[in-house]
Amino acid sequence: MEAAVLPRPADITPELRRFLDSRFRSQADLAAAADVEAEIRGLYAELEASVSDLSVRLAAAAAAYSSSCSAAGTALSNVRGCLAALNASTSEPGVTEAVEVGSEEMLFEQLSSLAKEVARVELVRDYAETALKLDSFVGDVEDAVSSSVTGKLKSRAESSLKTYHVPIGYLKTIEDILSSVTKTRPQWTRLVSAVDHRVDRSLALLRPQAIVDHRALLASLGWPPSLSGTNFSSINSGKPSEIVNPLFSMKGDLESKYSESFLSLCSLQELQKRRKARQLEGHIVNNQLRQPLWVIEELVNPIAAAAQRHFSKWVEKPEFVFALAYKITRDFVDSMDEILQPLVDKANLVGYSCREEWISGMVITLSTYLVKEIFPKHIELLQEISSADASSKQSQARVSWLNLIDLMISFDKQTQALISSSGLLLSVKDDDNWQRISVLSVFCDRPDWLEIWAEIERQDTHDKLRLSMENEKNWNTRFQGTVLEYGSDDYKSPAITGVIQKGLSLLIDRARPIPNIALRAEFIKISTSPLLSEFLGWMLQRCQEAEGLTALADDNALLKVSQSINAARYLESTLTEWCNDVFFLEMENIDGRSECIFQVEINQLKDFRVQWTEKISTVILRDFDARSRDYLKNKRQWQEKSEGLTLSRAFVECLDYMQGRIAKLEDGLNVLDFVTVWRTVASGVDQLLFSGIFSGSTKFSNGGVERLHGDLSILFAAFSAWCMRPEGFFPRLSEGLKLLDIDEKQLRDGACTDNNRLREYGIRRLTAAEVEKIIKNRIYES
Repeated sequence: MEAAVLPRPADITPELRRFLDSRFRSQADLAAAADVEAEIRGLYAELEASVSDLSVRLAAAAAAYSSSCSAAGTALSNVRGCLAALNASTSEPGVTEAVEVGSEEMLFEQLSSLAKEVARVELVRDYAETALKLDSFVGDVEDAVSSSVTGKLKSRAESSLKTYHVPIGYLKTIEDILSSVTKTRPQWTRLVSAVDHRVDRSLALLRPQAIVDHRALLASLGWPPSLSGTNFSSINSGKPSEIVNPLFSMKGDLESKYSESFLSLCSLQELQKRRKARQLEGHIVNNQLRQPLWVIEELVNPIAAAAQRHFSKWVEKPEFVFALAYKITRDFVDSMDEILQPLVDKANLVGYSCREEWISGMVITLSTYLVKEIFPKHIELLQEISSADASSKQSQARVSWLNLIDLMISFDKQTQALISSSGLLLSVKDDDNWQRISVLSVFCDRPDWLEIWAEIERQDTHDKLRLSMENEKNWNTRFQGTVLEYGSDDYKSPAITGVIQKGLSLLIDRARPIPNIALRAEFIKISTSPLLSEFLGWMLQRCQEAEGLTALADDNALLKVSQSINAARYLESTLTEWCNDVFFLEMENIDGRSECIFQVEINQLKDFRVQWTEKISTVILRDFDARSRDYLKNKRQWQEKSEGLTLSRAFVECLDYMQGRIAKLEDGLNVLDFVTVWRTVASGVDQLLFSGIFSGSTKFSNGGVERLHGDLSILFAAFSAWCMRPEGFFPRLSEGLKLLDIDEKQLRDGACTDNNRLREYGIRRLTAAEVEKIIKNRIYES
């Protein structure tokens, strides 16, 4: 047997050499050569079987593809044949009549199925082409991202910024295709999801690397600038800023690199915005797609970290914290417009203002510091007060809290002035965007702090108003308020209402800067409702004291009650007018509430007015009833003969008393409630006199009718000072007198038995029984 020829060393591949070296490391390992040979033969057999299996699968796939192509070719041939037959049947004369009905039906059925098959094949072809195209672009992105990262590891200096343009370009192309697929082929969800997954992995590498490069470039620019030696006196002095702005000092290649890096980040953010808009299409997203501008965040974060080192020194001096924050915001805001905004516009990042984003970033920085460092210390100070001198310490804690709020409101006004001074408005005017430029947004995340603030404001205002409410001079002196809607007189309200109105207005003004409608409403309710309730309690107490001392029979008591009614009327009108303002109308739609925020207080003030105007009317009617009792008991006076005009002395005295009380009210009560009082009194007098005069079996002679005419003319004259036709406010008395004036002949003609005839005489309020009774008691003299 011939010995096997060994290969030359030069013919042995590196892989085979490494395999042999790993198995035969020493002379002793040659004994295991048979085992190594058996292992190699086993691996060879497995590979042979795998190749055979792959050959079978390839042949099956080829056969399936061939069958599919054959079926498609046959289908197309049938379509072509059917179309040819159809063309022939419509072009040759006489052929149409020769075609059988059954053949035509079969032809149309085949056309329908063939059309569906062609559409299916076309859809498969489109899907395959789109999938291949997307796979190619995604592969290009992955290769570009990989080469970008690898290139940066080798050399960070050469073309480190321009390498981002290639993958970003591919990503934009992919997004264009996916947007088109989402609109035209919404059923291809798995394809879109698979591509999004691969793109997300690429972006997870690309964005962090771009941000790292951008930060390194900012550091080379000298950002953040040094804040040491900042002079706060220059904030309002108009002097040049002492903080050097590196953005203005960029030159040449450094400026070009920064612009390239800036545009790359903007392009990535614009791409991310488009992808989120596509993925959330059809969902209610409101303002969720809006994110802070990444390039501005990279400017804000390092300078915020530098500023907080200074903030930590001034925990007890928050005014310095606000001063430094505003100085930084103001000193760099011009560079946002002049240098960065054109780059954002070039990147087609729509809806972003660099000025607004910069201010928003600094506001968020300051808000974060307030939440972490300043507010917890104030809360702790308010909660730890429990010693003997708790009152003075609590007062100091409240003053410190209010001073902090004043600083926050002042800072918000300054930053909003920076936005409006450039002629720009907020890109979107809603609560979410308002919160981005307001340090008061800290209360949006901590409503419990808002309750503390509202309670402190309420207590501070209450302490000031209580002294005014206890001063009797403020109740006796009139406050010249707004005139009534249809009168020339004012509300005649006491001066205390002006103090209350001013206090409420100040509390409402404190709520206006809060960047959330629901929280504004909550603040106003907590701070103002207890004050209105307490003032209502003061008015009720004064009225009850007047009622308890003299039962409102004294003019001074009536005046005291009138003052409270006037105050209630003025505050009710003021609150109603406020509720029609846009500021309060916005609050009606929150929490399913469809009424004004002050509706409960308005109803309470109205109920108070109605209650005490009714009591005043009742007191006057009660006194009139007592004084007219003898007059009404004298039934014989209606049967006596009279010569000329005669008046009842007792009745005149009653009217004189009543007219005097009403005249006093006219001087002390506001016009609207005074009208209500005298009309109520008139209605009560009408009912009282009608019942007293026409009740029972009282007979009326001609002389009695004349006397009644004289008495009622005095009554009507007493009320003519407040109306043009006083008899219209005494309908029952007037109609009773008209019945007595009907002559005997008209009675015989049935004038009082026909309802239509009664209406002709002006009788509308009296019942048939009352009419019959009055007519029966009329005595006619011959």
